[in-house]
Amino acid sequence: MANTFIEKCKVLYAAIFCIYSLSLIAYTDESHYSEVFQEVRNFRVFTPQDYLTEGKRYAVIYYFHGCGGSYRRSGPYSYADYGLTAPDGFGNRNDPDFAYANNADFENVADAKQVIIVCVDGKLEDLPADGCRVYFPSLAEEWKRQYYNFSDYIKELIAVVDSRYRTMPGSNQRAVMGLSMGGHMATWVAATNPQLFSSASHFCYGPSFYKVGEPPYQTTVDLKQLWRNFRGVPFRHATTDRDYLRYYSKDLSNAFQGAGFENDFYLADYCHHAAARVDLQVDFHQSHFGTREEVSCFSYVNFYPEFTAWGYDVTSDKLENGWIYLHDVTSNGFGIYTRKRLPWGLPMESFDIKVTTPSLYRPGLTYTIARFDYGDGQISTYSQVADEKGRLSLTSKGGHGQEIGIGGSDLQPPIFVLSDPVNEMIYLESGESLARSLDVINLSESKQRVEFVIATEDTAALVVVRKRKYLILPPLSRTRIDSFLVIEGNLKEKRSDRAYIKVGSTIGGQIQDRTQLLPVQVYKNALSPRENKIQAFDGKSKELPVFSYAWNEWDEPLRVQTITEGKGNGNGIVETGDTFSLWIQLPEGFDDRDVLTWHPILPLYSSESEGFELIDLALHRFNTGREIQSGLIRLTRTPTRQSPIVIPFQTELLKVEPLEDDCHRPAADNFDYFYGEIILDGSGLKD
Repeated sequence: MANTFIEKCKVLYAAIFCIYSLSLIAYTDESHYSEVFQEVRNFRVFTPQDYLTEGKRYAVIYYFHGCGGSYRRSGPYSYADYGLTAPDGFGNRNDPDFAYANNADFENVADAKQVIIVCVDGKLEDLPADGCRVYFPSLAEEWKRQYYNFSDYIKELIAVVDSRYRTMPGSNQRAVMGLSMGGHMATWVAATNPQLFSSASHFCYGPSFYKVGEPPYQTTVDLKQLWRNFRGVPFRHATTDRDYLRYYSKDLSNAFQGAGFENDFYLADYCHHAAARVDLQVDFHQSHFGTREEVSCFSYVNFYPEFTAWGYDVTSDKLENGWIYLHDVTSNGFGIYTRKRLPWGLPMESFDIKVTTPSLYRPGLTYTIARFDYGDGQISTYSQVADEKGRLSLTSKGGHGQEIGIGGSDLQPPIFVLSDPVNEMIYLESGESLARSLDVINLSESKQRVEFVIATEDTAALVVVRKRKYLILPPLSRTRIDSFLVIEGNLKEKRSDRAYIKVGSTIGGQIQDRTQLLPVQVYKNALSPRENKIQAFDGKSKELPVFSYAWNEWDEPLRVQTITEGKGNGNGIVETGDTFSLWIQLPEGFDDRDVLTWHPILPLYSSESEGFELIDLALHRFNTGREIQSGLIRLTRTPTRQSPIVIPFQTELLKVEPLEDDCHRPAADNFDYFYGEIILDGSGLKD
């Protein structure tokens, strides 16, 4: 009898010990076969300490690691490599992975905040071993295998995690974050799937212009242009005061500020490029769990031939690089454009696009579809019956684009303020005023009295001096409004030079769902190109002194580099028929050591540009942060002294910014933008 009692005690003790031991296992390494990638993929799941003993459900945060990392660690370097002591977790103290970031952070925060953290594996084994080996196969010079669409894969991974773990259902309890290149990927994944997340964030994002997608439609992504996609998704930028990429994080935050969603910026006290203060990042995400409101108006860009955004399914015959752009989508219509580049660029060639709406309409009811075409400026109408699920299917040929209005007794009148289908950005010198004339179209079949509501949150960059109060719009009409608004540059802070003008309206006292955003770039750094030398590259090759440096070379940032760009006879003379770039020599740059070096220009191309087109971009790696863009230009007529061609431009100047008390590298990549005009009058360039 006594022996039986003792044996029972042993079994009970073993069970208690087992439960206690399991409760200290903070993570589980998982794998699954990915139908998207057609291979086995791994991921790591951090759960609260009491996950095995509690029956409740948890919100989930997905994390993308950085360069050289994997689902097991944020990067290739340990804490000891930086001269730091690894933080303690409550379990797995002898686990070698905990010598690397951010395992202990995730272990502690998952428990303290009662969330699940899923570490996605972005490592691509087939990429060259001397690189980062993550996310972007285009980094390999030759790549013949799949191109890893992580924006599609995340949907598959979410389904796997939800099936294996007690997660709270729905996007309202889900967030995404990432470090460095993983911060770039987290931003991209959230931008392409805004309906999947209640918030998104990055730590010290990697700002490079990565090429994404398969070669037929492979497109260079500039994250600053993704402000269009984030309405309804609060965003947080976190960096550190000694991150060598800190100025890029601030620049991205500046590009997002005022774009119709919450935009938070945090600068941590930490000695290198890292995911610092994970606890505060998770606090940000937790504050948005369960708070998502219905998005009544959104915009969205994507370069994949097929995608879904907020329940709108898009299919197309797209077979080239460039973007499909859904603009200010509401239940009463939307704009649809194509662009080879963002923010400015020519429209793509025509191809079939089909947009199927969510179930927003009454099944079997007939709706009037009115279409304004940017190509010929005409308005046309036809009727369509909503299907049995209450959906409409609308088609477009892409090209210059259309505004499509949907009319019905249960819908608001479709009123649009027309955007520049080539470049939405307005450029404004600080201290100067600009009167902006705009076209307004009424795609309803009745006259409308529209009262406009025009404002900006960014008074540190500009002020709205005057605005049009209301208009009477005839049915199915396009109306040109001179001085629709007058704005004045009011730049007060260097890194707060981007602003957005919000254009809303009321009709019959009812606030309309459509709120359009007009981006404005305010600048102080105006150049005088007449005092500077200019060179054209039309296929020619020439050595130029440039401000450039690589890793560990920031003490000597001056180089002579061979530049080869453009396509023509290579004589350096700007001629019609050539594709050429323009480089400008400045007496001094942003860095004190930058004297008499050459810089590529990026034309500020728009539909109002006369005499030239922006054909493509060339990229130059002159620092360790991000490539500099050089615009490839083509003239559409011959310039003369009587009829010159004026090319407004932006150029990016670099600076090595010293860092103190760092534990990684003693210099940050800083930069600034300068603006000016180049006048071509047929008399040649000063080189």
